[in-house]
Amino acid sequence: MLQPGGSAKRLTLRLLGIHASPDSLATVLSNHQTRDPLNSRARDLSNPRPDLSVTREACLTSTRILAAYYFWYFAAVGVLEPFLAPWWRQVGFTSAEIGALNAIMPGVACVAPFLWTAYADATRQGDRIFRLNSWLCALTALLLPLLTWMPAVAAAMVVFAAVRAPLIPLANAMAFQALGGHRQGYARIRLWGTAGYILTAVLAGSLVDRTGLRLALAGAGLTLAVCGLLAWCGRSEERLTLPPVSLHDVLESLKNRQLLLVVVAAGLAWLSYGPYATFYTIHLDRLGFSRSFAGLAWAAAASSELAVMLLWPRLAPWLSPQNRLLIGLAASPVRWLLAAMATEAPLLLATQGIHALSFGAFYLAAVERVDALAQPGLRATAQGVFAAVTFGLGGLLGNLAGGLTYERLGMRRIYLLMAGISALATALYWAGTGFCAGHAKTKIDRTDRKHRE
Repeated sequence: MLQPGGSAKRLTLRLLGIHASPDSLATVLSNHQTRDPLNSRARDLSNPRPDLSVTREACLTSTRILAAYYFWYFAAVGVLEPFLAPWWRQVGFTSAEIGALNAIMPGVACVAPFLWTAYADATRQGDRIFRLNSWLCALTALLLPLLTWMPAVAAAMVVFAAVRAPLIPLANAMAFQALGGHRQGYARIRLWGTAGYILTAVLAGSLVDRTGLRLALAGAGLTLAVCGLLAWCGRSEERLTLPPVSLHDVLESLKNRQLLLVVVAAGLAWLSYGPYATFYTIHLDRLGFSRSFAGLAWAAAASSELAVMLLWPRLAPWLSPQNRLLIGLAASPVRWLLAAMATEAPLLLATQGIHALSFGAFYLAAVERVDALAQPGLRATAQGVFAAVTFGLGGLLGNLAGGLTYERLGMRRIYLLMAGISALATALYWAGTGFCAGHAKTKIDRTDRKHRE
């Protein structure tokens, strides 16, 4: 028998072109089912009160719907990122005002992902937060092109940044939950996000030329509304059995040395992306290249990222998780060194191809590693910490570094500086991995000696 609203959900999924069959729903079991079934049953018969040793949480478990969510979410990002600033310029904001508005997103992202995901894990309300924030994100995005007063736009951007912050960390946590132990399958889900971004990045320019900036940005808001529909329709009726989590557990998870190592190295690596993300098109203009070539260069980077995501399930098993991340980190200093020397089209496009490793492999290896290191019941929190430090704090510092040094140093020197920072991230992770392994071995040896005694 269908649950109330079940037929409406199925009809909406069909309209969106998604057919959620039972085979596409992963049945996820808890890693902590340690109770004896016979004793548990006897206890339930003698005492009908609910078992307080576990908590139950609904979760989006369809990998097809998650893939569709990534597609529409990053399709919207492909419009919002390049055209919000031009829209603010069109309505008459100054460069300082636009800079302040652009700083809101990474500023809020420094703390919001962790706060949302920690709350989601502590209350087991991750599914509700995901659905509610998806709708709020869409509504706020629809409001942005209607506002022309600076304080109102700033307030809307704060709300937009806050409700958007936990969406991808929660989606990542749900994707890994659905995949069980097959973490390398995440790439096949996440690649649809890259495909959506590429599609709108290619088509957005012509869309803006035909409809104008306001209608194009409104279209991005409607695209995010599709994400809200998917989050609502894809909710599973199944409940995951998870251990309860307290604030103490959340804080203790932050003491995991290996997790902190991954997060700090990733944050430094992403800091090095800041000046490139902000000034790459301007740099190409100063080198004498056309906007069409700039579009081609950005498309080359995104296409290489898509290629590595397609091949990831076959390539990843050849290396350990630590070495996969190490290769991704090591690709960044190589990329920035080559970029510092590149002035001709072939070398510029070749450096964009390294994006396959410096972002594609780096991101996939990092989120997989974060999930593997997450404590039971704290999957979303671990992804939130990673997002806050990497894309929040790292992105904010990288953008600030680029803005403060671009006119003084020029892009070539900035590339060299960023190569040094990303090389530091690589060396830190390489040395830290060895230290953590040695520390773990020492603890095991001490435990063995105690048992012998």
